[in-house]
Amino acid sequence: MSEFLTASRFYFEAQGLEQKIIKEVSGLSVESTPAQEVHGSSKGGQATRQATPTVAKFTNVTLKLVATSNMDLYKWYEDCNKNLGGKSDWTNKRKDGSVSAYDQAGAMQARWEIKFCYPCKYTGPTFTASSGDMATETIELVHEGIQRVQ
Repeated sequence: MSEFLTASRFYFEAQGLEQKIIKEVSGLSVESTPAQEVHGSSKGGQATRQATPTVAKFTNVTLKLVATSNMDLYKWYEDCNKNLGGKSDWTNKRKDGSVSAYDQAGAMQARWEIKFCYPCKYTGPTFTASSGDMATETIELVHEGIQRVQ
């Protein structure tokens, strides 16, 4: 029987972004919606239909992290989204990332690779005086593909 994965033992990393405290990862999905319309009419007026694969669609990956004094995630967002009169350097700032799931012994049991990702949205913490929660930051990553490799 295969190892059961718990939803609480995981990690996200990308080139140069390590040692983060990740609270949540979501959006690891891909969808290929088939074309299913009627393609034409054949002899006797019979409608011709065929479900045909189309282009894969990927959702953005959302990371919720415990906020720290380190600003490298925000700096990555800023570097990729500066409005420099159309001269943003986002193409050179893309990174390959991954999400790994671990078993109870700390051995990696599953891994999803995220190709050429960069942050398209940053949300800072919500501060509440009566809260006992840790401050969190949220980064949304756009990317060119997700693949489960393990």
